[in-house]
Amino acid sequence: MTRPETAPTTTEEARAYLTECARHVNPVLHAFWDEKRRVWSGFPEIIRGAFDAYDHLTGDGKKIRAGLVRLGFEACRHPGSPRPLAPDSIDRAAGCVEILHNAFLIHDDIVDRSDVRRNAPTVHRVYADARRTRFADAEQALAYGQAVALNFGDKGQALAQELLLSSGFPPDVLLPAIALLSQVTAETVAGQLLDVEDVRLEELTEARVLRIHEYKTAHYTIMLPLQLGAILARVDRARLPSLRAYAIPTGIAFQLQDDVLGLYGDQAVLGKPVDSDVKEGKKTLLFVHAHEQARAADREFLHRVHGNPAIGVEDLERVRAIVRETGALARSEAMARELVAQGQARIPEVTSDPRWQRVLAGVGDYLIERRY
Repeated sequence: MTRPETAPTTTEEARAYLTECARHVNPVLHAFWDEKRRVWSGFPEIIRGAFDAYDHLTGDGKKIRAGLVRLGFEACRHPGSPRPLAPDSIDRAAGCVEILHNAFLIHDDIVDRSDVRRNAPTVHRVYADARRTRFADAEQALAYGQAVALNFGDKGQALAQELLLSSGFPPDVLLPAIALLSQVTAETVAGQLLDVEDVRLEELTEARVLRIHEYKTAHYTIMLPLQLGAILARVDRARLPSLRAYAIPTGIAFQLQDDVLGLYGDQAVLGKPVDSDVKEGKKTLLFVHAHEQARAADREFLHRVHGNPAIGVEDLERVRAIVRETGALARSEAMARELVAQGQARIPEVTSDPRWQRVLAGVGDYLIERRY
């Protein structure tokens, strides 16, 4: 006797949807980088190296942001919408947000002095190490690597616009789409500036951290792709605020889970050292809430290790213990669930289609249940 098949959960349905979207976007991105290498084939390697770097960074992966572009497009598209001009139009548009994402990561890794990303050397570290023998010391080599990577990051923001412009959508939707891409790029930089601002641990507040998470993460990770896809689908502009109301709390919840993984995750799965958030002095609610509730000795310890690149394994374990014992971990996880529920409550305003309602609901759950 065969057992009846159980229906997939909304989380599983969302994960499957995003996986299928990635399968379509990956070859489009690889072809784009091949095209760029051909166009620039007669130029020095350092110029072509940017395309190699992005080809690696945008290689096979989750492509959550790209999947959300297609989701925004399909959830907001109505039967009368004219079709785009090319079969891969939505995949090219979706790929542009992945390029922008990795441009931000290249800059982020310079700011955070990170040596590893996705279990491989960061872009600035690759160039610093490759030319180490050409410089008097490691510091000069690192400055060279950072200069190269800085320019690669700048280039990526232009390449993202180029891929979107080549997507084949008509000008009347491309213009507002490009305007949105530019607006959110500027908002993300504002969030990054708030993140690098010189603020001591005792000056950090929940409100300050949540604002950083909104502008640095939620705007470009969730809101941008969903609204970009919706605009390309010629959505009724009155629905865009509902998309934003879904996206912002969902995006903040995404970052809260990222912060949890950055402290408690599996290094082999995450692709970066699990002590990097502590060493870099990352502004997280885990530290804010732990600092508020910790005993005096533990509070002093948190001051000493937050932003200290010389911490060891025992220091990291003590940080983890303090965050758990003060309830900061449980508080952050509960807030993430509440934020996802807040976003899910707005889904009926975005679409009345049961399938897209399920996928949107599942995306929120998936983002706070993921382990990488």
